[in-house]
Amino acid sequence: EVATPSLRGPLGAVNQLSLTTGIFVVNLAGSYGTVVHVAGQSFCDWRSLAIVGMALAALLSTMVCMPESPRWLAQQGQVQAAKVALRRLRDGSIAEEEAELDAAGEVQGAGCAGSGTGGYRLSDCKRSLVVAMGLLFFLQFSGINAIMMYATDICAQAGMENAEFSTVLVMIAQLIFGVGSCVFVEMFGRRRLLQFSGLTMCLSHVGLSYYYWAHGAGRWAPPPLALASLSLYVIGFSVGMGPVPWIILGEIFPVEVAGVASAIATAVGWLSSFAVCVGFRDLQMTIGAGGAFLFFGALCLGCFIFVSVLVPETKGKTLEEILSLMQCGAARTVKLAEACRPEDVEAQKLPCA
Repeated sequence: EVATPSLRGPLGAVNQLSLTTGIFVVNLAGSYGTVVHVAGQSFCDWRSLAIVGMALAALLSTMVCMPESPRWLAQQGQVQAAKVALRRLRDGSIAEEEAELDAAGEVQGAGCAGSGTGGYRLSDCKRSLVVAMGLLFFLQFSGINAIMMYATDICAQAGMENAEFSTVLVMIAQLIFGVGSCVFVEMFGRRRLLQFSGLTMCLSHVGLSYYYWAHGAGRWAPPPLALASLSLYVIGFSVGMGPVPWIILGEIFPVEVAGVASAIATAVGWLSSFAVCVGFRDLQMTIGAGGAFLFFGALCLGCFIFVSVLVPETKGKTLEEILSLMQCGAARTVKLAEACRPEDVEAQKLPCA
């Protein structure tokens, strides 16, 4: 809500980049930093990691110093407070955005928005909700957890001497491409990156499926094929399916329902992650590693189709334009301010609610 259209992509990608960085740092610390030796065995000192995590979580208290979302304040009729918050968030002229805030305030004053919220309800944004939940579902069911579980095994079978360190290198590659995604989302757009990601991950899973099937059947199964498939997957996931769903999640809802809708979609995402982590071993035992990777490959293909059919390009578009594309509230937009000024409502009795 606080980013300009040109910065929404890079700032949205920071979310996945932060997750990737955290996973990498914790794995590095747990493998090489906080290690204790008991009875001839090595363990991660989880207490030390927990203390570090507690200290980092305490940093969230600094959010009390952050300004509130100007758009949200305007929707509540607090136009002057919205302008003050906007000035803290911007460097340079904000005349155009201030005009938009004034227009939004006029809508509230005219009573056009209904309940002072702009008239949007969650039921008005069904397509947006389907897209958000679908993308976060595919984010987890793209098989990222399965890939990371098998990364050490793949690297070992590829003949690498230190397979565990090779897994760390995989995470570094994921981190590097995650940084690149901050640039790619504005260069190529969200939709293209998601389509590229879905296809590359599908091909990666097919390659891994063949490798494990052939390896188990005693057929030709070159380890470089598994390593290449792993590398291709990391690239595809890091530039597309990893960061882009979180970016789109922050772009396709009006401010009135963004909190509830984002919470629902995020819950679907983490429940999907839980399902994959809990069920992957059983899936592997039932249909084998090759079958499990083929299953995830089919889902990645489904992701490509889902994006191609339902997800519009949002790069560089304003919230109003995106809501129109998503048919949110029968294409009603916050630009009702242009048609629902107090004098117009009084003179024409426009049905703005």
